[in-house]
Amino acid sequence: MFRGKIVKSVSLLAILIMTLSLAACGNNSSSSDEQTKLGSKKIEIPYIASDNSATRSLVIAEVLKKAGYDVITTPVQASGPLYASVATNEDAFHASGIFPSVDKSYYNKFKSNLTLYDKNNFVDNVRVGLAVPKYVNNVDSIEDLDGNKSFGESVDYKIQGTDARNGVMKLTKDEVGKDNLAKYKLNESSDQEQFKKIQKAYKSQQPILVTAMDPSWIVNELDLKMLKDPDKIYGSDDQHINLVFNKGFKDNHPAAFTIATRMSDDWSQKDEEKLAKKIFVDQQDPEKVAKNYVDDHENKVDDWLKDIK
Repeated sequence: MFRGKIVKSVSLLAILIMTLSLAACGNNSSSSDEQTKLGSKKIEIPYIASDNSATRSLVIAEVLKKAGYDVITTPVQASGPLYASVATNEDAFHASGIFPSVDKSYYNKFKSNLTLYDKNNFVDNVRVGLAVPKYVNNVDSIEDLDGNKSFGESVDYKIQGTDARNGVMKLTKDEVGKDNLAKYKLNESSDQEQFKKIQKAYKSQQPILVTAMDPSWIVNELDLKMLKDPDKIYGSDDQHINLVFNKGFKDNHPAAFTIATRMSDDWSQKDEEKLAKKIFVDQQDPEKVAKNYVDDHENKVDDWLKDIK
């Protein structure tokens, strides 16, 4: 009887040891699965450093760092190099795609290597086109430019643009010399140069005609008025901003893809405007502004990182 109890106890002990061993293996497997979900740790996020895309791009970078990724943020000058950079790098994505019209040509050029996330937009209700300062009273629509000799001469029939590789510039270039813009020419420059010229005109309350996008810190800070676009030169009024990934990104970085798309689904435009003001108007360090935002919004970040280890 006693011997039978010993055998039974040994058998139970063996089963217990086996169970614990299997549980340990199961835990190791789970850890391995989580690591697999993280994928390759190296990520690059190119962004246009002179507009609002810098805010959302740098915040995404900080959140991905918290998840365990090594993130490089790369400032570029315009939409053209933005798309080219993502198309040629499986570790890259950007948060600046303006659709359905403005960036269509760039997306089509590289679409065999790109994936567009548009289930939910990062920013809704985006307007792209031409703008004047609000103190210009006699111009509210692109139609108002036709035959308006007084205004045309006051701006020397010039549209002050930005980098030629931006989507808004390509659309404008296609229209100058035609219809309401028959007498106008497009002046190519850079975002920084355009801002300086708008700022100069604003200080002296002089008229100026520029390419622009709203929402943007420049429109808000210098009180610009987007012109109505009845002929839909710049597409519909309901443009929006989306994430654009390299086609291989999701497979290489599944957790990062999940985090970035969650942020797109849950992004606050009001927060973006506050961040842009700190960076571009108050001239605070952009990366510090992004890090402070992440530190101050723990509940949001926890939601974005849920089940990501």
